[in-house]
Formats: sequence, structure tokens, C-alpha cells
Amino acid sequence: MSNFDSLSCHSISFEMQQNFLCSFCHHLLVDPKVITCGHRYCSLCLKKIIKNDESTICIVDNCSQIIMNDGIYKDFGIENDLKRLTDIICNNKSNGCSWQGNYMSYKEHLQICTFQRIQYLEDHILSSSVEHLQILADICSSFQNQSITTNLQPLSIHTIPTSISENLDVKSLQNELIKQTQMIEQLRLEQKSLQSMLIKRERDLTRVSVDLQLFKGELCQLKKEFELSKTYIHNDGTYLWRIDNIQQLFRNAKNASKPISIISPSFYTSKYGYKLSLRLYLNGDTSVRDKYLSLYITIMRGEYDSLLNWPFKYPITLCLYDRNSKQDHVVHTITPDLDSDSFQQPKMDANKSGGIPEFCPLWKIFNQEFGYVQQDTMYIKAFVDFNIYPTKIWPYWTKLQSYGLPNNIEHIKLEELLDNGK
Repeated sequence: MSNFDSLSCHSISFEMQQNFLCSFCHHLLVDPKVITCGHRYCSLCLKKIIKNDESTICIVDNCSQIIMNDGIYKDFGIENDLKRLTDIICNNKSNGCSWQGNYMSYKEHLQICTFQRIQYLEDHILSSSVEHLQILADICSSFQNQSITTNLQPLSIHTIPTSISENLDVKSLQNELIKQTQMIEQLRLEQKSLQSMLIKRERDLTRVSVDLQLFKGELCQLKKEFELSKTYIHNDGTYLWRIDNIQQLFRNAKNASKPISIISPSFYTSKYGYKLSLRLYLNGDTSVRDKYLSLYITIMRGEYDSLLNWPFKYPITLCLYDRNSKQDHVVHTITPDLDSDSFQQPKMDANKSGGIPEFCPLWKIFNQEFGYVQQDTMYIKAFVDFNIYPTKIWPYWTKLQSYGLPNNIEHIKLEELLDNGK
């Protein structure tokens, strides 16, 4: 079992977490040592690898670095990072241990973990079975030598058969021990091969787990960027705001102790233009509450403000669509007050909103003679007038909305109307 999933992730990146696992046991590093190739091992794991050899090869795939005693260093940097971990599970959890704590306590816990002692005992019995049999064989050999010494004494006819029988029994036992030793050695080799395969498989799974976590992180980042990109709408100074759940939003505004508003996604007047948003009070702002729908424009701090001219001076026409056959659209134009703070270059995330408190009487909003609210939705369009059209043009502009024309075509049509003296 790997400790990777139990690491504290609040302030540590996935890349850093990869450095916290031992290249041999794949558990959290204990007394971390780093070798010249950069791979890290627990101090005890490194001793197991080297054993009595003067040098050996790093076990990490595709790494041919020879591990030399003078090329092993204590990794103080990683150990300091490990001390920041606060939510670690014992690597003997699969054996039944339920301990959990910080890194310093973890190191102390491993010294007394009874589940680890059980595992150490099993490993010792398995890895030392040949040595144990050899000890038994030596004892039997000693017993045989004692029997031979006894046989060198003057023997009576009654003792000879017993000595021969004992020698035969010892010889038979030794042969059996040799066979068992050979079988155990074969099993040991097979176990070593299997263990290498399991280590490689666990290492591969660890890599997959790391890659998966990194992929999840990248996916979350892409999702955030996509959601953010939706708020950065730019469409030649025109923005259409669809508002859903109007009935519920209106009830919320009606029942609130003070006026509440809803804010549109932000939009740009062009790719590198001004950043704006709309603010709507469905039940009216303070002075006209329960009487009018109030609509405002907000100048927001954008990425290109330092390149733009200030104050913001372009008229903004706002249209609340009537989707009935009457098409009695509500249209008002906001003419910026160049002395107002609302239209200066923003010093904060957004300026104070400016607009039209008495945008539309509330009695008309839900009146079925009009189509301002249909299928629980409302549509409001903002048009930033960079050409500064005369006020008389807007009734014609509202008629153009039913054709679904591109913005540039709308401008052409408006120019034609002006040229024709409309």
C-alpha cells in the first residue's frame, strides 16, 4: 500500500508529493537519503539494497546509477518538507493498524507499531529459512560427530547395531535437509522474482496514480479557465443577457429586507475594450422599490484599461424585450456623466453603478398583455454606441432585433436609415 493518497495536500503540489515516497518501499520516506542520481530512499531501505556489497545499481527503472557509499547524502530539504505533513496514515494499515498523525509522530510510531513487528517477524522467517535449516544441519552434524567419537571406543556386540542405526538416521536426515534447503532456495528465488514484479507493478500503479491526480488538476484548471472565458464576452459593444428563474428571483427581491440585485456576466465592448456588466433590481432600487424595475451599467476594471481613453463617454442603450406581437420594447439610453466617479477609470474591481432607477413600471413586467417575461425568462440587450447615433434612431433599432442580424449589419442598416433621413 502506498502512502501517497494520505498526504496532506493543502499547501503541497502533486510534483512535491512524488518526492515524498521511497523508491524502494513506495511508502512515506523515513530518514530520507538521496543518491547522486537524485532518487530517494528510506535509510533502512537503502541498507537492504546495498546489504554487504560495496556497490549496487539504483532500482528505479532506466536508472543505471551505481550506488556508492560516498555518494549517499541525508536529504535535509525533503525532511523539512515532510515535517509539514499533518495527516499521515501508518503504512501498516493493511495489517490492521489504525494510527494517524503528523510526520514526527509517524517516525516515532513506526518504532513501536506492533503490526510492523508482526510483519518483520514474517519477513525474517521467510528470508532466513535457509539459515535456520543450516543451523539445524550443523546440529545434526555435531550429533553425528559425537556418535562417531563414541563408536571409536571399545564396542560391545550389543552397541554396534545402535551406532550404525544412529549414523544411518543422521545421514538420512542430512540428505533430507539438503533437499529441503534446495527446495527452499528455489522458492526463495521465485519469491524474489515475484517480489520484483510486484515492486515494479506497484511503482507503475503509483505513477498512474500520480498522473491521474495531475490530470485531475489540469482538468480542474481548464474548467476554471473555460468558466472564466464565458464571462469575457466581447461582441462589438453589444451584449444580450438572458435571465432565467424570473419568478423566484422576483419573490426573493420582494421578500428581502432591503433591495437586492442580480448581476450579469461581465463583457467587453471589444476584444481589447472596456469591461462592463449590468445590474438589475427586479423589485426596484431603494427610492422606487415595489414600483419600478431598475437597471444599471457598471464599469469594471479590465485588462486593457491603461490603453483606453477615460472617462468612459459612450452612450449605452438598454433594451428590455417584449416578446409578444406588440413588441413594445422598453428602451432607454444612459448618457455618461463625465464628472461622475461611475465612468472614471476603475481603481477597484468595479465602479459604483450608474443607470435608470425607473426603467420599467412593475405593473407592466408581469402583465400578460406584454411579453417581458415568458417561460420564466427575460432578455435585456446592451448596446454601446461608439458612433453616437441620434436618439431618434432607437425605435428603428428595436425593430431590427427581430431579424437576428449580425452587429456589423445592424450598424449598416442604421447608417442607411440615417442617410435616408429617418
